[in-house]
Amino acid sequence: MDEGNAIYEHAQALLAGSEGGESLVKAAEAMRKAANAGHAAAANNFGTMLHHGRGVHKDLAAARAYYHQAAETGLPTARFNLGFMLVRGLGGEKDLSRARTLFLLAAEDGEVDAITHLGAMMMTATGGDQDFGAAREWWTRGARLGDSRCAFNLGIAHAGGHWGESDFIAAWHWFREAERLGNAGAVVELERLESVMSDEEHAAAKACAAR
Repeated sequence: MDEGNAIYEHAQALLAGSEGGESLVKAAEAMRKAANAGHAAAANNFGTMLHHGRGVHKDLAAARAYYHQAAETGLPTARFNLGFMLVRGLGGEKDLSRARTLFLLAAEDGEVDAITHLGAMMMTATGGDQDFGAAREWWTRGARLGDSRCAFNLGIAHAGGHWGESDFIAAWHWFREAERLGNAGAVVELERLESVMSDEEHAAAKACAAR
């Protein structure tokens, strides 16, 4: 592993100074060597390079294999990346149940991409049972970690009454939070929501925001 660490650090330095072309090819080759030496982060990174064709020819099946290698070590980002490929059927067959399990494991380690996707799978009964309550809890956690997609999803779900009756005040709060976090779609949804809110709901929402 010491050898893998040294090669990985070299690969990272090459990537940092790369402007594409031959230097990127050399960085990819170094990352491959570190991955083959058993370095988890290198395996995940080389998987990403194969996934997107950066410094190497695009190869989804190989990318999936390297993501798998890294995910087996428990690396949260690799678990998400492998799960994403399983959801989309990239580099092999779809496996929604396994993807959901991988997202859950990654989410438990605070991987926000996994949290976002896990919540969506729970809302739509994809890869397992439908669980609105758990989806709400995960998206709330993701929003508190600063993920604008989770905040936006909470706004949509509250506005649509996915957890009972529609709650425009809660929806307004989450759309405002998503907007603050940089979600452009939240601006549009906020305008739509405000156009149908009652005066009382407007007042209550602004009162909550002032606290």
